[in-house]
Amino acid sequence: MGLFDVLTGRTKPVKANLDRLFAIPGVAVTLELSANLKSVNKAAVCYKPASGSAFENTRSEFLEVLKTMVKDPDSQITVSKDEYGYEWIVVKDDDIESLTTKIHLVNKTLEDHGFSPSLLLSAFKFQETSSAQDVYWIYLYKKGTFYPFVPLINQRRDNERELALKAIVGSDLPVEPDLESWMPPWGLPL
Repeated sequence: MGLFDVLTGRTKPVKANLDRLFAIPGVAVTLELSANLKSVNKAAVCYKPASGSAFENTRSEFLEVLKTMVKDPDSQITVSKDEYGYEWIVVKDDDIESLTTKIHLVNKTLEDHGFSPSLLLSAFKFQETSSAQDVYWIYLYKKGTFYPFVPLINQRRDNERELALKAIVGSDLPVEPDLESWMPPWGLPL
C-alpha cells in the first residue's frame, strides 16, 4: 500500500486463501461435539456470472469435472439463479471432505480462469441436532474469512448464537473480525 492509498483511505483487498476451505471438515467435528451442530453435507458457491463464451466454457468445465467426481447416487449438483442475478452451484455429498474438495474446485476453477472478481461466497450448511435449526458457515471470498449465519423466521437472525459459534471455533477457522461484514445471505438455496 502506497502513501496515496493511506491518505485516501484505500486499502488493498485481502487475497482469498481457498485452502482455508479445507478447515471445514475439522471444524465440523468441533461443532458437532461442542455446539450440537451436524453437517448436512450440502454446500454452495455463489458468484456473479459474466457474459461471454470464456465464462460459459469455464462454467461448463467445472460442472463437467464435478459430474465425473460424483459417483455416489446420493451426491448431486444443481445450478440455480437468485433474484439478484447471482448463480449458485449447490453440491450435496455424503462425505464432508469430498464436499469441501468439490466446493474448492468450483472456486479454484473460476479463480484460475480469471473470474475471481465474480466470486462472492461459499456456504456450508449445518443443523442443530435437537431442534433442526439451520446454521451456515459463510466463506467470504474477497476477505478470505468465515462467519456464522443463523437465520430465524421473518428474515431475522440469531446474533447471540452467531457470536457463541464464533467463540466455539476459536482459532480453528479464520473468522471475519468485522461484524459489519457478516451480511445475511437470505434465500440460500441449501
